[in-house]
Amino acid sequence: MPDPGAVLTRNWLHFGRILRGLGFDAGPARMLPFLTALTVIELHRADDLRTAVHIHFARRRDELAILDRALAAFLRGNAPNVESPSSSSATTSSERGVTITGRQLKVLDDDGAAEGAEEQEVASYSQAEVLREKDFDTLTEAEMAEVRRLTRLMRLPAGLARSRRARAGGRDQLDMRRLLRRSLRFGGELLVFSWKSPTLRPRPLVLLCDISGSMERYTRLLLNFAYALKNASTRVEAFVFATRLTRITRLLRSHDVDAALNRVMASVDDWSGGTRIGEAIETFNRRYARRVLSHGATVAIISDGWDRGDAVQMRRAIARLQRSCHRLIWMNPLMGAPGYEPLTLGLQAALPFVDDFLPAHNLANLEALGILLLETAGRRPVRRQTLLTASA
Repeated sequence: MPDPGAVLTRNWLHFGRILRGLGFDAGPARMLPFLTALTVIELHRADDLRTAVHIHFARRRDELAILDRALAAFLRGNAPNVESPSSSSATTSSERGVTITGRQLKVLDDDGAAEGAEEQEVASYSQAEVLREKDFDTLTEAEMAEVRRLTRLMRLPAGLARSRRARAGGRDQLDMRRLLRRSLRFGGELLVFSWKSPTLRPRPLVLLCDISGSMERYTRLLLNFAYALKNASTRVEAFVFATRLTRITRLLRSHDVDAALNRVMASVDDWSGGTRIGEAIETFNRRYARRVLSHGATVAIISDGWDRGDAVQMRRAIARLQRSCHRLIWMNPLMGAPGYEPLTLGLQAALPFVDDFLPAHNLANLEALGILLLETAGRRPVRRQTLLTASA
């Protein structure tokens, strides 16, 4: 007989995979606290279980209904009964090949029942998993539309960085100002010690998206990605470029994604034009870098690297950008092609100054950016050109 606790854990881990397929952030950073919470609540109480799911996975009010439907479908027919984990049905839901369909994910009424509610078309878990790993170049128009929808639902975790400001509490260091102020109550004697610890804030992210002609197939998808990042965090700056640079951060501030993207497309003059990456980055360094990189921001460039500009200008601009930011990431949609090598002059000039060169040819690659931001937020990378200089 398998361990009931292990069976229950595997089933809830599968629930996490279902949530990731529906676009929620259900990685280890959220699943581990959620599994811990399940050990201290009464699983047979539906309200407690639903509250635990809301607390750990919901970011906005409109996501609560989707989480409720996913949980109801998961408990109704896709996992062993949580009230009796030691039952003879020890087969996990992942072993049964579960598919969460639109019929199972119904709109719940105010009493939590599914009867008489209007059904919603929600992508199945298995379909979402396939689309996550599928190359953008091989997607049909219908699949691309579904990927864009999943992209808008993405919630990438923002890495935390130490702020210069401190908060009261903790045991990191003595708060001398508060300590001396309290000592006045006791005639100058240091009887009550005060402590302070640094405040943690999300590290800013700057997104530079290539919208040139060679990136035309990915442009709408990248704008959906920028919209998801901007609406998940207030510390995101978004720019697009082809032959010139355009800041679109304010244009993405909208609850209607289609209206926001239409405003972006109407305001950009060089849509699907040529590519001058070095010139665009140089413009960013001159006009925006001091304003948006002052708090140790991470910069992510999404481009295929095809450039009609000067390679020397590219090298000079990218080197300055790397010196100004906490981490410089370049994501390339062409890296999914077999045998791909970065042989263009622009990329050859830029790569020595790029901290992370990553693929961006499927949805899983875009999600990997969030993992990288989470893991590297607290440490600055060792610069490649520094190592080359030292070895020379």
